[in-house]
Amino acid sequence: MAGNLGKEDSSSVQDLQDPSITAHAYTLKHAGSGHKRRQGPVQQASSRAGKKPKRDIDRDHREKKKQEVEKFKAETEELKKGKCHLEGQAFILEKHLKETREENTKQKIELQRQSDSIHKLEKKMLERDREWNALKEELERQMQFCSSWHMDISILRTPGR
Repeated sequence: MAGNLGKEDSSSVQDLQDPSITAHAYTLKHAGSGHKRRQGPVQQASSRAGKKPKRDIDRDHREKKKQEVEKFKAETEELKKGKCHLEGQAFILEKHLKETREENTKQKIELQRQSDSIHKLEKKMLERDREWNALKEELERQMQFCSSWHMDISILRTPGR
């Protein structure tokens, strides 16, 4: 064993150069240690491998933000149109409400006027009924007076006397 320390075995050097063997050796060496396992041939790790340049990333980000801004502008414009439409409808509804209130007020005034007229007519009818009853009573008294004097009503009605 002591004689082998300084000597290199050519097969072991070849094994280290073979990527499939070194990947397997790495996996066995680091199994359970939390290191990631390598798959396939070993490649030079580059921090920029598969990544876009910062300028392209920034351009893509600006483009995405620009699209979002355009989308928000379109939505805002749509909301403004909807708001204008709703404000127009609200104005029309307020106008109709005002007209309806005015019409209701006019109808209440007319109803009150008609109610007052009906009340006056009822009073006049009661007065006429009283007058009618008084005239009937007066007629009955006169008829009784005439009959008590034995007067004939037909004589009173005869023209020319």
